[in-house]
Amino acid sequence: MDINSFSKLTYGVYIISSEDGEKKNAFVATAVFQVTAIPEKIAVAASKDNYTTALIQKKKAFGISVLKQHYAPITIGNFGFRSGRDFNKFEKCKYLVGKITGIPIVLEDTLSWFECILEQEIDLGTHVLFIGKVADCATVSEEDIPLTYQYYHEIKRGITPENAPSHIEKK
Repeated sequence: MDINSFSKLTYGVYIISSEDGEKKNAFVATAVFQVTAIPEKIAVAASKDNYTTALIQKKKAFGISVLKQHYAPITIGNFGFRSGRDFNKFEKCKYLVGKITGIPIVLEDTLSWFECILEQEIDLGTHVLFIGKVADCATVSEEDIPLTYQYYHEIKRGITPENAPSHIEKK
């Protein structure tokens, strides 16, 4: 099997957020896609090891921030490579609180955002697929284009964390 074939699938780069009433957290995701137009629903794949996954399961809500191509490296570093179990990812981050669910929604390097109410959860073994109904959304900026996973890898030379759905073990 040619595992390089997987790198030809297209992905965006997003920040997925939630909270449990006491603590806010978020992670960087690539497996995010709209699944229906009426009603508006979006699916997100999350590692079972992510702290945010447990927060989404408890809160029954999540936020999605669509990252812009010209992002500050600290944004990916902050949300993609540090655990929120022992680090406050929102301490120095610009965010808003969702009007419907009260979840934090990251505004740093964001083109648009979605506030979603969890409707369904599908166990995928190492990951969970969350399907949420969009409760609110907005465009923050039209000054840039969305960050793609290909641009992140080929131009920015970014790496993929082990718990990402798109991580491929090199043999």
